[in-house]
Amino acid sequence: MIATVYDGQQANHKIQLLQSLKKLTPLTAKQWLEYNDLLLFMASHPENEIHEQAIQGAIRAFNQKIKNSTEAVRDNLRDSGILHTQIVTRFTHDLLSWLITDNDCKVVLDSFDKKGTELNELLRLTLPTIEHEETMAGKSNEELFETLGVKPAKRLEFLLDEFSHFNEHGLLKDHLWDAMKVYVSIYLKNVEATKHGNQFLNAPIFYQSQIIKKFDHHALLSQPLPTPTKLDNKKKEELIKCIRRSLLLTVRETDPTTYLHEASLRYYELERGVAIAIYGMPASRQLALQSYIGYTLYKNGFPVAYGGSWIFGRAALFGINIFDPYRGGESGMLMCQLLRVYRMAFGVNYFEVEPYQYGKDNPDGIQSGAFWFYHRFGFQPVDKELNLLTQKEAEKIKSKKGYRSSEQILHRFTESNIALHLSGNKPIRINDIAPKITAMISKRFHANRVQAMKECSAILKQKLGAAQRFNEEEKIAFKEIALLVEYLNINDAKRLDLCLQLIRTKPSNPYLYNELLKKLIG
Repeated sequence: MIATVYDGQQANHKIQLLQSLKKLTPLTAKQWLEYNDLLLFMASHPENEIHEQAIQGAIRAFNQKIKNSTEAVRDNLRDSGILHTQIVTRFTHDLLSWLITDNDCKVVLDSFDKKGTELNELLRLTLPTIEHEETMAGKSNEELFETLGVKPAKRLEFLLDEFSHFNEHGLLKDHLWDAMKVYVSIYLKNVEATKHGNQFLNAPIFYQSQIIKKFDHHALLSQPLPTPTKLDNKKKEELIKCIRRSLLLTVRETDPTTYLHEASLRYYELERGVAIAIYGMPASRQLALQSYIGYTLYKNGFPVAYGGSWIFGRAALFGINIFDPYRGGESGMLMCQLLRVYRMAFGVNYFEVEPYQYGKDNPDGIQSGAFWFYHRFGFQPVDKELNLLTQKEAEKIKSKKGYRSSEQILHRFTESNIALHLSGNKPIRINDIAPKITAMISKRFHANRVQAMKECSAILKQKLGAAQRFNEEEKIAFKEIALLVEYLNINDAKRLDLCLQLIRTKPSNPYLYNELLKKLIG
């Protein structure tokens, strides 16, 4: 495809083709989607200023054609993230509570899944006591709305308000909201809310002269990071909006984007038009002991990849997802930039990737040979037998022209995580500790979790000094650290002081927390 060719000779030809495409109207949904993806890739990889202006002109023409198209055409483009189309999906209460305030979208209740819990059962937990009788009359969801006087245009807002009663109990709220199985319709009424307009540009455009596939990834992974870019409150708000929109426009949602903790947000402006935002979650949403840090990767302001890393000291699980329109670009370099950010920001020297990323229950991963993409940058199977198989296959690929690993072999590789070990001894992973804490609870407390938490907390409180006081967020971390302290049998003052600092920092500063954790566990 000429759009991904950067040889210094095709720029004018691309502009000519864009001018020709502007005069044509796609005939099928497939053509609309392919054209949309083409424009997104080119907008994020312009060759020069003239090229950039031509692309923006083509995007304006594209959006005008959509505006002038029939309702049938727009219906066929549902869930595409294109202007004047709809997205029909389910999202969490928190994300919808944020989205409903977005003036660039119109968000309304669409429908309920037949397998969802009836509103009678759920609203009985939230309505004023005097109205409980209405929920016991066996009415359908529609009938109950009518009885309560909730007009169709206000029904989603009504449900969001009712479920806000559970805001102090986030996991319970998530469970109840998910049980309702409510679908919403999101109408993209302004360009800013679409894939074409969802852009966070804080630096000059980088003009692409080539697509780099081969580079010294060791040097890149060892390159220090620049200081995170300072963003004022308005810019932070724009960045967070762009982060969340990037997923909802592809009908996806992740915990770090929905529950993004603004104090943890860092934005790194790197080379070749790449910028990476990383962010954690508030204490009530964090994982035990480890830090789940999400990311959004930008190319010239367009979100081109998302994912996260589950960090525990010097070890981390890592996942990368490149949005479809951008997969013809510098995927290897983008992944290495992400690994570089996590390595330098958190001191990680060991990354593991789970099998889904390269084929388990993922046919695209098998067909594309994704395993070898990771292998090219140093990832190897954790399983020793599969590691030997990898070496044999790699030798065949090197020595036999045109050789490709069979699907059977690629499926075998998915029987193990793969890991990139950059330096030092293999670090302790969360999976090395969690099962042993479970075994300790089983053996010492006869599998009584309530007793285990109570006794371990009491012991840690005594070790730290009864005068220590913790706020509600710190109490969450305290319970996690209490189990760790008992498992590691920590008694010396120096390490106990580290534990106290861990409790204080986990709710608010994942960067400092991980530095302290490395000192504790090595």
